[in-house]
Amino acid sequence: MNLQDLTYFKYLAESLSFTATAEYFYVSQPSISMALKRLEDELEAKLLDRRKSLRRMRLTPAGEVLYKGTTEVLNILETTQLNIKDARLETLYYGYLPTIGSRFLPELLEGVGDKAKSLRLIEEESSDAMYKMVQEEKVPLAIIGHDTEFFNDPVIDQIPITVHDFSLWVSPTHPLAGREEVCAEEVLNSVFISLSEGYTHRRIFEQWTRENKIPDNNIISAKEIKTLQTIAQSTDFIAFMSEILVGPVTPLVKVRLKNAPKFYISLIINNQRENSLAQQEFNDHVIELTREKLTDHQMLSQPK
Repeated sequence: MNLQDLTYFKYLAESLSFTATAEYFYVSQPSISMALKRLEDELEAKLLDRRKSLRRMRLTPAGEVLYKGTTEVLNILETTQLNIKDARLETLYYGYLPTIGSRFLPELLEGVGDKAKSLRLIEEESSDAMYKMVQEEKVPLAIIGHDTEFFNDPVIDQIPITVHDFSLWVSPTHPLAGREEVCAEEVLNSVFISLSEGYTHRRIFEQWTRENKIPDNNIISAKEIKTLQTIAQSTDFIAFMSEILVGPVTPLVKVRLKNAPKFYISLIINNQRENSLAQQEFNDHVIELTREKLTDHQMLSQPK
C-alpha cells in the first residue's frame, strides 16, 4: 500500500473534493483519481460513493474504516518522525509557566552549557494544563504551581520548591492600602477580581470564596494576569493573588490575608516516560540543581 496514496485519501475523505485535494498537493486531478483506484483495487472495496443521485459524494463504510486507520497511521508516522529527529538532534524538553519560570528558570538551567542549543522550552499559561502534559508524557518535566501540598500520582515524582500565602492586592488609594492584614469577614462586600477558569489560582480563589461565603456577584474575571493587575490598579476591586504571580515590581499594595490559602510550587517529573540518554541526563541535572539551590524544605512538611 502506497503511503502517498493514503495521504491523498485522507485529505480527499475530509474535503470530499478531487479538485481541492489536487490543489492542496499541487498535483493533477487524475493523480488523485489514480491513487483512489489503486487503494480500491488493493482493498477490493469501493471507498467513495459517487452516485449522481447524491447531493455530494460520501465515504462508503469501507472508506470510513480506511479513513480512521489512515489517520491513526499517519499520526503515528508523524510522531515517529519527530521522535527520530529529536533523537538525532538530542532535543531536550522542559515545561514551564511564564510567571513561575521567570523566577526560577535561570537557576534551574544553570550549567546547561552547550546543551542550551538543543533545549526546547514548552510554555503553558495554566499549571493544570502543564501537569496533564507531564502526566501524559508529552513533556518529561516541568515546574508548576498547585493547590495541594503533594500529588498522589504514581507516575509523577515531585520535588517541592516553595510555598506562598495568597494575599489581597489593592491600588495605593484603596481604603485597605494602609492595612497590614485583614480577615475574610472584613471584605465580604468588596468586589474581587481573579483569573478566569482553568487556572490553579482560580480554583484556590473559588474554594476560599465558598468557605467564606463571598457572593458570586461580587466576583469578576480576567483572562490575563496583566489585565487583572491593571484593573485592580485603576479601580477599588481587590485582586486575589499569590506573590509569585504579581512579580517583584508592582504599583499594587499587598495586604496579608488571615488564614490565607497557600500556593505550592514544585518541579514534577514523569517517572514512566522513556527518555533519550540526553533527556535523562538533562532531567538528572535539573533535579540536582533544584534540590541544591531552590528547595525550601522548612516551608513544606513531608507527606504522611
